[in-house]
Amino acid sequence: MIAEAAPGLDRRCLLAVYTVTPLLAMLVGLDIAGFDGRLRELLPHSPVQVPYYSVVFGFPHVLASFFLLADRDLARAAAPALRPAMIWSALLVIVSMVVLDVYQMGLAMILSTMVHVLGQQTGLAAGQAGLSRSGHAALARWATAAWRWLLAGIGCAAGIAIGGESMVAFVDEPGPWLLLAGALLLMATPLAAWLGYYAHSRGGDVRALVSIQLTVLGGFGLLVAGYPLLSILLFRCVHDATAFMVYGALANARARTQPGANRLYALLGLRGSATGWCLWPLAILLAVLAAWLMPVAISVWLIWSHYLAEHRMWRAAGGLRRHLTMR
Repeated sequence: MIAEAAPGLDRRCLLAVYTVTPLLAMLVGLDIAGFDGRLRELLPHSPVQVPYYSVVFGFPHVLASFFLLADRDLARAAAPALRPAMIWSALLVIVSMVVLDVYQMGLAMILSTMVHVLGQQTGLAAGQAGLSRSGHAALARWATAAWRWLLAGIGCAAGIAIGGESMVAFVDEPGPWLLLAGALLLMATPLAAWLGYYAHSRGGDVRALVSIQLTVLGGFGLLVAGYPLLSILLFRCVHDATAFMVYGALANARARTQPGANRLYALLGLRGSATGWCLWPLAILLAVLAAWLMPVAISVWLIWSHYLAEHRMWRAAGGLRRHLTMR
């Protein structure tokens, strides 16, 4: 994750996760040009068929976000956002169990997951570009919000078209949903270009903004080219790697400033930068145990609590941000 000597979270590490976008684009280009789409025929139909996919991606990063509660100071910082989120999530789960059938619940998971995934990445990008700071013109604030929701809408429409991560058909004709995703992408791209120019002219770092816009473009291109599995893997790799990088850096920072503050890590004997490096394997192990022991309703409750709380916990003015610097 982050070397022990680092004074915080390096922006270059957050940008590095986006290298998966050109790598997958080159792989697909090579497959089409040199092998007549042979890879496309060999790929599994769904991520469910990819060995260990379900225990590496998704729920592990949700669990990892709750590890911070074993640190009293971090738990106190997260509480104002996490407590109401957990209450609302519990209510949503109860209502969903009564009102929604399995089909509708699947759609709810697709929509909430895509809003969360694109919301986190665009939020980080806007923050690095300085667009989340106060003092901007109303036009820039509205444009930033519109850009973020357009990208979330692209993810939702594309997710419905392919059936989310399970790739179970939810619609008879995916074409109109892909057209909607494409239309939203056409709207979001010039808006991203303007926001990039605006932020750059004011000294903002627009690399993450450009990267997530190109990643959404690349993900849509993979869908259109007939590689939906690679599109799913693209966003899952970017999102989960970013999450573990951030929480790993936070764990390392706390291990430097207050060794042993996190009772879970202290119990496991994790110290220094080893804490950040071990976060993903630890979360995978606990996710496997949870799959055996935890009812599905509890898993959904934790997932939606994470979705509702995370962006509020990391707001620049307070929450967890004061415990972690970015350089």
